[in-house]
Amino acid sequence: MSDGVEVWVPVLAAFCGLAGGVFTTLLSLRSERRKVRDELEFERTKFEEEIASQRAALKAEFGTEQSAEAAIRHFLDIYELPYRSFPMIRHYIGGFENNELRRLLVRAGAVRFMAQDGTELWALRDRVADHFKHGRWKHPEAPRNKVPDEDLFPGVFDKEGEY
Repeated sequence: MSDGVEVWVPVLAAFCGLAGGVFTTLLSLRSERRKVRDELEFERTKFEEEIASQRAALKAEFGTEQSAEAAIRHFLDIYELPYRSFPMIRHYIGGFENNELRRLLVRAGAVRFMAQDGTELWALRDRVADHFKHGRWKHPEAPRNKVPDEDLFPGVFDKEGEY
């Protein structure tokens, strides 16, 4: 009988060791799984916050451009005469560099003409459809409000190369 007990003790000890090892492995896997899930949740939250901030920045940037285009469209549409000189547009629609303002003018639906004296003029396509359609890119006369830029906007042209 003692021989039977001696055989079962090592088998029972091996079984208990195996059960303990499996249980420990399961607990560590569960813990690792929870840890990975928490890390993924943290990364997802961080990613969503980053996307939200980039979306807000893009919305602000494009909102400014859309506002500028709407202002340009309104400015070119409110007076009886369809043409505006570029310096006048630059004065009333401030905050943009020359070429950036020209791009906004084009996106707003404006086209460029040149007056006989070389003044850059802009008008909405809808308001000058006949000139635009017939390819009259040279305006036959100087603008009626032709005043030197220095007199029209005093102090603006003091710094060389700014405009």
